Amino acid sequence: MIINAVMPNHLNAERSSYLKQHANQAVEWMTWSQAALEKAQLEQKPILISIGYSACHWCQTMSRENFEDSYIASLMNRHFICILVDREERPDLDQVYMEAVRMFDQSAGWPLHVFCLPSGEPFWGGTFFPKEDTGQGIAPWPQVLIRISEHYRNHKDELVENSGNVIKNLIHANHTDSTSLVSWSPQFLIEATHKLCALHDDEFGGFTQSPKFPPSMKIDFLLAISESQYARKNKKFSTKVMSCVKRTLDSMAKGGIFDHLEGGFFRYSIDSNWSFPHFEKMLLENSLLVSTYSRAYRKFKNPLYRKVVQKSIHWILTEMGDETTGFASSVYSESEEQEGKYYLWSQEELNEILGNLEAGRMMEQLEPINGAGKPLYLPRLNQDEQWNEFMEKNVLSQLQAFRSKRHAPTIDHKRVASLNALVIKALIDSAIALQEKSLLEKACTMADWMKKTYYNQDLIHSILYPQGADDFKKTEPVLDDFAYWAESLLQLACYSEIVRVQSSKQFVEDAESIVEQCSRFFSDEQKAGYFFSASNSKSPPPVRKKFWYDHSSPSGNSSLLRVFSLLHQHTKKEKWKIEYLQARAGYSNIVKKDPEGMAHALTSISETTIGIPTLFVSESALPEAFQKLGDTPHRPILLDLSENEDAFILELGDTRYEMNSISEAFETLFG
Repeated sequence: MIINAVMPNHLNAERSSYLKQHANQAVEWMTWSQAALEKAQLEQKPILISIGYSACHWCQTMSRENFEDSYIASLMNRHFICILVDREERPDLDQVYMEAVRMFDQSAGWPLHVFCLPSGEPFWGGTFFPKEDTGQGIAPWPQVLIRISEHYRNHKDELVENSGNVIKNLIHANHTDSTSLVSWSPQFLIEATHKLCALHDDEFGGFTQSPKFPPSMKIDFLLAISESQYARKNKKFSTKVMSCVKRTLDSMAKGGIFDHLEGGFFRYSIDSNWSFPHFEKMLLENSLLVSTYSRAYRKFKNPLYRKVVQKSIHWILTEMGDETTGFASSVYSESEEQEGKYYLWSQEELNEILGNLEAGRMMEQLEPINGAGKPLYLPRLNQDEQWNEFMEKNVLSQLQAFRSKRHAPTIDHKRVASLNALVIKALIDSAIALQEKSLLEKACTMADWMKKTYYNQDLIHSILYPQGADDFKKTEPVLDDFAYWAESLLQLACYSEIVRVQSSKQFVEDAESIVEQCSRFFSDEQKAGYFFSASNSKSPPPVRKKFWYDHSSPSGNSSLLRVFSLLHQHTKKEKWKIEYLQARAGYSNIVKKDPEGMAHALTSISETTIGIPTLFVSESALPEAFQKLGDTPHRPILLDLSENEDAFILELGDTRYEMNSISEAFETLFG
């Protein structure tokens, strides 16, 4: 029985579009708060936490099938205190409970469902549960609710014990066996590269089987290590590394995971050859991929990579926001309650728009996706270069024009601080790769906007909801907001002089201030690493966690490695060198065990090991320096102004070299 009457719960006043979608359900949803925990304690009920986000297809399906059913809602209300969480508002809760569910199920995703003691400590969980038995071995949601409720009543002690073990394991995972500051060996990077390449799918690209997520951070690491002296001297090693990079990037760019009409990547592919995506588009993945393809284009000069960068950064700048108001977090996978409807085409539609001949030629190159009982097609470029050109100029443009008339998926307009920081990096990398100074100017403007919008003395993790006068919502602080923001500012300080003279010093000072506050709220005074949640949290998760491994985004600890290294390079302060060495020591042992999970850290360490140079040039020589950057592989280079118009000084470590020209400086670095 589906409810028809409007029955508001505790979510009416929320700003999150994901929470508002559930505001009129019969489930008595609450948000994570002290009030919810007290209610659970008072009524001695277990807590049911559901975590998701607006763009998630299976989150929407779970909601329609289960949460809008009056009988199921009554079961949830009768037996549980129900808490709904937008993972982008409370990533600290999402990360903790995600790790807990992985202990139960060996895998996890969204929607995430966690059953907890009244204190919020988890004892069991899973992801998507259907309303009825589908024959796939997944228990129906009503059955799960009844079983958990009965087990809680009859075997509570067992669940308390389970929960205690989970918490112990979560705390134990915080700490690594940190080594001495000098025990790191560059050989670790070579060994990590071999292990990562051994996981590569040489047929289709990527480092897993299905489902496949874009491995932007792994590719960044391989691109970074390819600039090492070891790679330059070891042809076999270099060839293998570059083969992995090109196979993966080519396959994604030509596959269905890339939107060939408007640009931007979908979140992941459900198959091994990147053909069939889940159709949500995330600011996170697209920002990372713009940077990755920009760096790859500088390395290989492949026009396909350039096209991917052009289309994707254009999609971000036109569809997701702008540098003066920030960028939205995601685009829904659904339109009119059907996943992918906006992006897929029937044979009849293709024939009508393109004509039978062109449509037939295109469909010959595509594997159909079964939907609504008939084959559907996701247009994309294929392997034939001549056909690619035809597709681009004729077929794709026609389809784009017709698609623009469709009902477009909804955009989740929340502006998340950490995600917007990643856009700054994407703008910097694409500016250099495409040789478009306007993108670098946008990065500077965006840095100004973020400082004005998010910065205060406590630097509270903040989300902007641009839908009313009271736009600003403060949520719990998380490490990633600090780390990503500082990293983006320091990367910007390397190149901002090109478009804004005398600007780099201020960006460095802002980054340094952010890091000082980061240490205040997130550092561990006794052991290596930074906590994900802040020490002054008003509604903390059940345990404070440190995250060493990357997931869909870089870990905050890995991001801080680059921050400390760049701060030392910019300021020459010894304390930042010590911070970098201490952070690196925290990774020494886990890198040897599981390097594929910490590619962002390995990228930072590789770049620092190779060396981060400073190039002093005159103001008049900045345009040439900008051009040289685009002509050479990615490598962090600090551009600073020299007082002497004719002086070109290259500083690498403690050594300064006088150069006769910018060309000579770049030849020294890359020749």
